[in-house]
Amino acid sequence: MNEFKKKANAAGERLLRGVPSALEEIIDMYQKKIYNLAYQYTGDREEAFDLSQEIFTRLYLKIKLFSSKSNFNAWFMQLAVNTAINYKAKLKRNPSNTALEFNPNNIDLEHCKSTDKTEQGSIHEIITSLLTQLPKRDRMAIMLQLWERKKVKEIAEIMDISVKAVESLLTRARKRLKKIKNEGFST
Repeated sequence: MNEFKKKANAAGERLLRGVPSALEEIIDMYQKKIYNLAYQYTGDREEAFDLSQEIFTRLYLKIKLFSSKSNFNAWFMQLAVNTAINYKAKLKRNPSNTALEFNPNNIDLEHCKSTDKTEQGSIHEIITSLLTQLPKRDRMAIMLQLWERKKVKEIAEIMDISVKAVESLLTRARKRLKKIKNEGFST
């Protein structure tokens, strides 16, 4: 276990025991990581800030569900992703709020061959359209792998499923993306 995860586990255990300074320590450790995750889901700085606050609030409220025998980092990242998904769904149900959609500006195009901004914009639209058509669990696995650059084992820990199940989700998601692309879709 690396040093960060050891510190995270220790802070998680202290928070579980009710040590007030542990929450501050966790916020310091995870603030940037959680904000980046929130920004991936919102595409908006203010919304990402609000979502980050909601994630840390949920951590405080749900810490009693954490088992000190578990990996705090994996447990907390699962909580963060689930909170982000629920946050997005809640805003979709209430159209008076700003709807959160996958923002094409959040997609890493470093591997795209085109340097033409117009063409990259089209690629953004295509990727966004494809991702929004995937089921929630498939989309989550793909996003964790591509955007968060998580390994299959880490995705399994975050999603609280087996490595084989993650591999299956990723394979199924890729097949669905290919099928959607081949059948045509609207951007």
